Formats: sequence, C-alpha cells, structure tokens
Amino acid sequence: MAFKAAGAKALIMFNDAAAQRYLAGLAPVAARSVRWLIYDHSRHWVSVVDSEIASLRQDCAHVLNSLPEEDARASLVDAIREFLAQGADCTPQVIALSCVLLMQDTGDRDRVFARIQTHVMATLVDAEDVVVRPVAG
Repeated sequence: MAFKAAGAKALIMFNDAAAQRYLAGLAPVAARSVRWLIYDHSRHWVSVVDSEIASLRQDCAHVLNSLPEEDARASLVDAIREFLAQGADCTPQVIALSCVLLMQDTGDRDRVFARIQTHVMATLVDAEDVVVRPVAG
C-alpha cells in the first residue's frame, strides 16, 4: 500500500516497537474479533480497541453507503478527526471509518477484511494526515 508524503510523517512519529511491546502485554484478541490501535498525535492519546468483525463489517457497510462520491478520502479524514475530538466513546466510529479509508486505497473489501483479521491495525492521526496501516512487527 502506498502512502502519501504527508502520511510519511505520521509513520515516523509512531513508534511501532513500543506499540508491539505494549500489545504483547495484552490478552489475546478474542475469536471473531480484530484489534485496532488509535494514535492521535495532537492529543497525545492512544487507545487499543478490540472489535467484533461482524459488527465492523456492518458499520463499514453503513459508512460506505453514506459516503459522498466526491472527495471521499477527505470526508473520511474529517470524520475521523471529529470523532476523535469527541473522545474515547467514539472509537467504534473511528475504526469503521478507518476500515473504509483502507477500502478507498485498495478498492477490495474482502482483501481489507482479510488484512485486518491477520494484523493489529493502527489509525495514526497527526495535524497533516490520517494513515491506516498494520502495526509493524
């Protein structure tokens, strides 16, 4: 997956090794669930959320159905930022929007879900961009 130049900054400021050490101390992900790490650089906030894959598929379908055709990526990025500003109660929305952002990049829903079921995914947010990718291991 190719990342825009602005996304490269989000990759540099996130410490994958520290994230892996933290994740290693958590209980394993439950069956039929995925683990997602959300990192908001401006708020110095990290959240790790486990989400059931079935409900995530439904949430993603809902987002896809309501997504504007023009400048969909910008709409998704703006929505992620808005939900993060509302706090930790909105992490399910951030995860669904992040999933759809991945779908925008690949164009293949099944491939995206296969990927998120085999990796801990991260949504990395800074002032310039939002990047969604696996936590490097």
